[in-house]
Amino acid sequence: MVIFNCHIVFILYLCGVKKYLFCTIAAFFLLLTGCQEQATVDPLRRSRVDGLNREAFVNRYRDPALCIDLSQQALQYIADSLPEYVDGELRALNNMAFAYYQKSDRSNANLMLDCVDKTIGLRQKGMRNGDIEWVIHDLLEARLLQRDCRIADSYRLLHDIEHSGVLRRNRRNMLFDYAQSEYYITSLVLNFHYRDGREADVRTLLDEAEATRAELKVDYAQDMALNYAMAYGWQSAGESTTALKYCNDNLRLLELPGAFCLYHYANTVQMMALALKSMPGTVPPDSVLFLYNEAREAFFDYGDFYQMLGGTTSTARYALLTADTAVAHKVLAEWMEAVQALRNSKGGDGQRWIPFSAPKMELSLFDVLIRSRYPASDDDLRRWYSHYADLQEYIRQNEREDFALQQTLASATRRSHWMSRTAIAMGAMTLALTVLSVLLWLSIKRLRREKRQLEEAKRRDVERIANVETCLSVLRHDVSPFMGYLSRPGLDPAVRDEVLGQLLRTFDNIKSWTRLSVPSGLTFHASHFDLQEVFDDVSRQSVQPAAGVVLRFADTNLTVYGDRLLATIMLRNLVNNALQHTTAGSVTVTAAPAPEANMVDIAVSDTGSGMSAEQRDSLFRADRTLPEGSEHGFGLILCRYIIGKHDDLTRRGCKLWVESEPGRGTTVHARLAAV
Repeated sequence: MVIFNCHIVFILYLCGVKKYLFCTIAAFFLLLTGCQEQATVDPLRRSRVDGLNREAFVNRYRDPALCIDLSQQALQYIADSLPEYVDGELRALNNMAFAYYQKSDRSNANLMLDCVDKTIGLRQKGMRNGDIEWVIHDLLEARLLQRDCRIADSYRLLHDIEHSGVLRRNRRNMLFDYAQSEYYITSLVLNFHYRDGREADVRTLLDEAEATRAELKVDYAQDMALNYAMAYGWQSAGESTTALKYCNDNLRLLELPGAFCLYHYANTVQMMALALKSMPGTVPPDSVLFLYNEAREAFFDYGDFYQMLGGTTSTARYALLTADTAVAHKVLAEWMEAVQALRNSKGGDGQRWIPFSAPKMELSLFDVLIRSRYPASDDDLRRWYSHYADLQEYIRQNEREDFALQQTLASATRRSHWMSRTAIAMGAMTLALTVLSVLLWLSIKRLRREKRQLEEAKRRDVERIANVETCLSVLRHDVSPFMGYLSRPGLDPAVRDEVLGQLLRTFDNIKSWTRLSVPSGLTFHASHFDLQEVFDDVSRQSVQPAAGVVLRFADTNLTVYGDRLLATIMLRNLVNNALQHTTAGSVTVTAAPAPEANMVDIAVSDTGSGMSAEQRDSLFRADRTLPEGSEHGFGLILCRYIIGKHDDLTRRGCKLWVESEPGRGTTVHARLAAV
């Protein structure tokens, strides 16, 4: 308002003192710019709204009622103190819409989505996240349409989202990641639940979701929701084992501190029952029925009537499949009681269950009621048959509309391809006029590329020759002492066995080093592994300590990211080197978190003779000159290559360094990436 008032004063001054036309135009321009100026949002007040919205978002699955309450607080605060914060208002409205969807309150969910429509339409210039909030709004609307079996309308929204390009703008923040994962969830549910997996490129969709999800950072709840959708997809595609893998991923997430959610627990258990059901002989039928019943009871505790209906029908249908009619009648009776309680809470016994609120679920319910011969009056049976027929017709009608939409889209795609081919043909005719210049340019480009390839091949050859020369030099140094020992007459058998063992370890290091040092050599297999397992392996594989030397491995619970085999080889060589240079005392291996985030420091300390600064600096170099009597060879060179491979993979600063003084022992440090 201060800027706007200053513009008004300046306008009056210009119009009163200067009568020229350009002054009036300038004043009018200043008036327009002043009207369009947006007030800056107070960061402290905005942080209060963001905090409420963030807390509401975190509780969208765990406690929808709390999510609604927090969102209402955010909207009230915006209305009272921050009316210009449009992004906060949109986030609160979308949070509330999702929470109402979780509570099966379709009318209020649609009301919130309508509010999002109006907010975006009226205040478009004051928004930064309007495009992505609009996508989130459309995704939730697509889900509501799916529940109503309006498949064509839902697919049309997903098609528009995919072709809008909003999700491909690579704005890596929580809202875009959330929208991307919601897109996959909604698409998978549509293709596999409401289309029965008939989509031609379902595996492409699953593979795309799996490839993209590593970049999606939202929260545990979203990870579990996407895991469930992926499990549903693979199960419908006939891959029950893969579906169970995603269920196990969810169970591990649910065990994390603060990550448990009754809704996701029930969904995961029901998905496990569905997967095991399709694998006859894997588990007894009673166990599968137990899982179905466990999921149903969890849905009842959660209080979402849509999920309660799904849990009831799934349990009852499986009970009928196993000829357990008593269990089917029991769960159906509990559902009837819940429906009656809902009717009473909404105005008395006279109100009837609203038809078509969840057509596919209701169709399954009436099918189970009829097939189980659930005790009912003739009027109830006639009503059930009538509802069953109406629902079948309703679903078929929507499937026909979806089929017509797919045919229309396919025709449009063919038409687009025909127009593209026509345009290409016309372009080819035009291109013929400049073909000579294009061919010349391509020839020059090819020659340059061949030149670069020759230079690269030459560089690789030089590197290979250098590696071979270094290999031969260190080979002569490391193998000569062993050969001298073995050529002695009357050598003690125990000594001969020890020398042969060291010689074999040397050749094993040579093999590993040459494969690592050649550019096209050893393949790096990255994974997360427990460091304690590596300690145990090295403890078993290390050379026998000299008399009076103790080898200790400190216990650790740290996890490392890298190549487990190469990490074991590296640590084994460091320990063996320390043991060879320690005649009394101990060699101790420890691990601790590094000062840098997500890094682990492994230390191999010995009480040996130590080394000078010059020896420390050249310890891991492959091109150093090895002094007479030195025992450092392929083992330490190999350690340097292994740590380099880990740093190339993680780009986090993996490294080796040495702390040592003459007469005070040596500590070799290896820094690797953590989880």
